[in-house]
Amino acid sequence: MSEVHRFFFPFTGKVKTQLKIVKKKDGSTGLIKPSNVKKFEKEIRKHLSIAFPTELRPLHGYIEFTLNHYTKYKRDSTGLLVPEQYAQFDLDNLLKTVQDCFQPYKKKFTKYNEDGTAKKTEKGNVSYEWIELEAGIISNDKFVYRDASNWIPVESKEDEGIEVFIRLMEEKELFKVIIPCGEIKNYKINY
Repeated sequence: MSEVHRFFFPFTGKVKTQLKIVKKKDGSTGLIKPSNVKKFEKEIRKHLSIAFPTELRPLHGYIEFTLNHYTKYKRDSTGLLVPEQYAQFDLDNLLKTVQDCFQPYKKKFTKYNEDGTAKKTEKGNVSYEWIELEAGIISNDKFVYRDASNWIPVESKEDEGIEVFIRLMEEKELFKVIIPCGEIKNYKINY
């Protein structure tokens, strides 16, 4: 039987996770994370550092990553259930943001010459290197072979949160096709 690790974060992912395009001091264009995303990631990492000891990190193997997002609901004009905070709801981006928090925590440091000046790249930019400050629950999201994000409607604010399951899969499971439950209607796409 496969080993499953469960993490529950008692808060919701009400963050816009798109990167912002900005102009740098040198006139070039760059991307930055919005401050609410950084705050959200910091909170996730804080919970992970308490819940999962570093001596057990990283989990090694084929990984299935499942995220359940519990939020209050309302009904739209057609009567369907939708998240109460629908404008800020994007499961795909939330899954990616949370998945990133399970990877190692790295920080960018400037490289220096022996005389104390910053090293430069061939293009004349300051040279950096990434240093791992804390091991991740997973070593790299390239080992995530199955992932899913699900919305679960709840009645009260107290039940809201984000639940993550990480399951170590057996190699033979990679060869099994995943077929959803229900009556299958086939469509042929012509070229």
